[in-house]
Amino acid sequence: MATPDYCTARDVQAALPDGNWGETYDDVLASCVTRASRAIDAYLKRAPGAFAVSDDSTRYFDGTGGAVLWPGEFIAVTSLSVAETGDPTAYTLWAATDYVLWPYNAAAEGMPYERIDLDTLYGTKTMFPRYRKAVKIVGKFGYSATVPDEVQAAAIIEAARLFKRGQAGYQDYGGNPALGQVRVTAELDPQAAQVLAAARFGRLTI
Repeated sequence: MATPDYCTARDVQAALPDGNWGETYDDVLASCVTRASRAIDAYLKRAPGAFAVSDDSTRYFDGTGGAVLWPGEFIAVTSLSVAETGDPTAYTLWAATDYVLWPYNAAAEGMPYERIDLDTLYGTKTMFPRYRKAVKIVGKFGYSATVPDEVQAAAIIEAARLFKRGQAGYQDYGGNPALGQVRVTAELDPQAAQVLAAARFGRLTI
């Protein structure tokens, strides 16, 4: 499945209402939207499409020898299986009642989960066996299933900027009656970056 974008060409057109659009620039705007979406992923140090995850994927992790596993940001766990004897071809499905997801209120707060804790009090498992590739998780990995408003807004801003810069031949400088000659930054648009910073998505180190 194609990596999802965080806004549409129509969203960008709506943000630039004075344009005589029709369908003339649909392909160009769609390209700008994709480039803007991937620029936001890179700026926030997330995997491509992390803010619009719809499909399950399978990932493997080494066992920790303890009751805690940090698999990175994820939205949901469909299944968790463990190679209990260390055989990477023989995984045992563990019940959802054997573990809990943390932070506990992540879904209610529109945040991703980050950690899996074994329920050593009420579950039947006490540790993730210390074997390589011992844990297999099928689930939705990323920040969110629905694009956050701030990410969509930043994508619109960045896509519009790319489109307008393309109209100017991608020059490094542009003219402005009030400011005179202005240098165009090569990084993410400052207003887009400000929107993302206000939402506190952070620029994580992977």
